[in-house]
Amino acid sequence: MKNLLASIGQLLFPNLCICCQGYLSQQEKFICDFCEFELPRFESFEQKDNAVAKKFWGSIKTDVATAYLTYGKGGAVQRLMHELKYRGNRELGIEMGKWLGWALNKNDLLANVDVLIPIPLHNKRQRERGYNQAELLCRGLHEVTQIPVASDAVTRERYNVTQTKKKRYERYINAKELFRVNTPELLENKHVLLIDDVITTGSTMISCGEVLLDVKGLRLSLAS
Repeated sequence: MKNLLASIGQLLFPNLCICCQGYLSQQEKFICDFCEFELPRFESFEQKDNAVAKKFWGSIKTDVATAYLTYGKGGAVQRLMHELKYRGNRELGIEMGKWLGWALNKNDLLANVDVLIPIPLHNKRQRERGYNQAELLCRGLHEVTQIPVASDAVTRERYNVTQTKKKRYERYINAKELFRVNTPELLENKHVLLIDDVITTGSTMISCGEVLLDVKGLRLSLAS
């Protein structure tokens, strides 16, 4: 009966691939198998000196800094991120967190990570959106890795207008003094994996990473 109802529902309200708008089978979720296979993986994902890691050289000390996918304007990843950030697709965020977790596990990049921390949104922005997309990614990561998530470990202190159209230096200035660690004693001597949905210039990660690295003995890794 459940399969019959699901089939009827698929006829009335077909599930379409976010990337190509083709029909999804009952086994496919959010994107079709072909589009998932074609997603542009970040080629240097597991390398210590990859292009993402180099963004932070000379700014903050990291154990690992990497990303799972490569963002391209008008491409499949942009469509996924638009669905996640602006269309309220929370389940997609959790699923993408699982993708990241499987990739990190496969390459042993999560060795000795103690806690996952999402880049926080300001309360006003979170009320507007209804959720923090970085926290959804962490929830998916947790499902794969069982590493605990500390969503309240860091607070964003002031409302930050969108940085989408800002230049690199403007983003850096705008990100300064944005964050505060709430319970530093709970993070002492921990290896923290800081998660955001997208890394562009890295200014937000740097700003948040700086306050985390003030915690005694804390080791920092970054992923998106």
